[in-house]
Amino acid sequence: MTTVRRARMTLVLAAAATATGARVAAAAAGDTDGKRRVAVLEFRGGSEAMPEIATRVARILQDKTSLGILDRDGAHAAYGLALERDVSQCAADPECLAGIGRRLAVDKFLLVGVSEFGDVILTLQRIDVRGRAVAARVAEALAPAGAPDDEQVLVYLKRVLPASDFLRYGMLHIDSDRAGAVVRIGERGRGQTPLAPLRVRAPARYDIAVDKKGFIGFRASVEVPPDAVVHVRARLAARRDAWYETWWAATIAGTVVVAVAALAIAGDDAPAEAAIVIRPFR
Repeated sequence: MTTVRRARMTLVLAAAATATGARVAAAAAGDTDGKRRVAVLEFRGGSEAMPEIATRVARILQDKTSLGILDRDGAHAAYGLALERDVSQCAADPECLAGIGRRLAVDKFLLVGVSEFGDVILTLQRIDVRGRAVAARVAEALAPAGAPDDEQVLVYLKRVLPASDFLRYGMLHIDSDRAGAVVRIGERGRGQTPLAPLRVRAPARYDIAVDKKGFIGFRASVEVPPDAVVHVRARLAARRDAWYETWWAATIAGTVVVAVAALAIAGDDAPAEAAIVIRPFR
C-alpha cells in the first residue's frame, strides 16, 4: 500500500538593507507611501555642539518607526533655500513652525534644538501642524564634551513621540496556483485563495500553511522585513501526481523535504514550491 505524507517545507527568509535603502530614498524624494509625514529640522542657539544631530535623529526615526521622515535634504528640496532662515526666524514658535510644516505637507514637525547655558541643552519638540501647538517636549542637559549615542537618542524620541509611531509593518501577499486553497498564518485562518495582501507587524517571522483537499499541503516560515512586501506563491501538487508518493520517497521523507526546499529557493519547478519575492512598498 502506498504511503502518502504531507510535504513540509521551511523557508527562512531574511531581508536586510534592500527595503531600508528604498525607504530612505523614497522619503528623501517626498514619497512616503501614504504614511504620516514628519519633518525633522534643527535649530541652534549659538552652539556648535553635536553637529548633524538632526540628521542622526532622522536616520534613527527612519530605522525605528513607521513614519515617513522628511530629513534636512528632503525638506530643502521641498521648501527651498530659505528653509533654515525661516526656521531660525520662527525661534521655536509653534504657530510659525506649523506654517512651515504646512508648506512641507507634513503632519508633524520635530524640531531638534541645541543651545548652551554652561551645559549643552538638547531639546526635542513635536509640533502638531494642524493644531499649531507643541504636542510634546523633551529637554536634556548634557556635558559640553558629551553627546548621546543612538540608543540614548532613541530613548528621548520615545518620550516625545507616541508609542504607536514605533510600531512597524510589512505586507504579506500569499497566493497559490489553486483557487479556493485555505490559508493559515500560525493558528489563525485568513481565508481562501485568491487572498488580498495582509498588513502584518514587522520585522517578524510568520508560519504559513496553504491547504486544499486532494492536494499536497504547503508549509513555509517567512521573515517579513519592515516596509516591504513579501510575496509567497504556493504551488500545490495533486496527490495522485506527486512524485514523492512512491514508497522510496516516503522512506526518505527527511531528504525529500530538504530537496524541495532547496529547489524552491533556486526557483525550480517542484511540488509545494514557494516563489518568494521581497520588494519595498509601492
